[in-house]
Amino acid sequence: MSYGVKVHDASGNSAALTVKIGQILEAGTVTMSDSLNSGNLYGEEIALGATYDRDEIGVIAYPTKLNFSANCMSQKWSDDSYAFMWYADSTWTYYEKNETTGVMSSWTAGAMTSGTATTFDGVGSCFPLAGWDYLDSETTFNSVTIWAAMAHVVYDSSATALKTVYSIGTKGVEEVQYMVFLRGT
Repeated sequence: MSYGVKVHDASGNSAALTVKIGQILEAGTVTMSDSLNSGNLYGEEIALGATYDRDEIGVIAYPTKLNFSANCMSQKWSDDSYAFMWYADSTWTYYEKNETTGVMSSWTAGAMTSGTATTFDGVGSCFPLAGWDYLDSETTFNSVTIWAAMAHVVYDSSATALKTVYSIGTKGVEEVQYMVFLRGT
């Protein structure tokens, strides 16, 4: 009889996470904050009760409660057909993330001023992200930071650039289920 957490890959291979190949250190549901932490970092700390090397632990994080907002506009074309387009919501707070430092900085969507193309920031896609957030220079941990946000791929018209911006907490990913595990040897 098989027991444990069963993990499958895209090829159909599977393995059960048991005490022989791994041990669950912490698991549960975390509510994500609506604001940034000190130093403009973001995430929720999960204490581990001991110190581990980065190669000894793993994290599975799954966003379970999420929210997003966008403005939908319709455009009538000369052939009397309509196109519906999504735009970033200027009433929401979005952030850009520096992947090297983890620092989040504000990004403001255009206010969609009629006749001014640079104030319309189109949304190409929107999806939730969650995971273990750490800097490459960190090698030992007595806690892990769960980072989660709603990613919005937008065309920033004022900068004429495609970018990914994030919304957090009750305006992004509100809750995450997670498991921190010790890898077996």
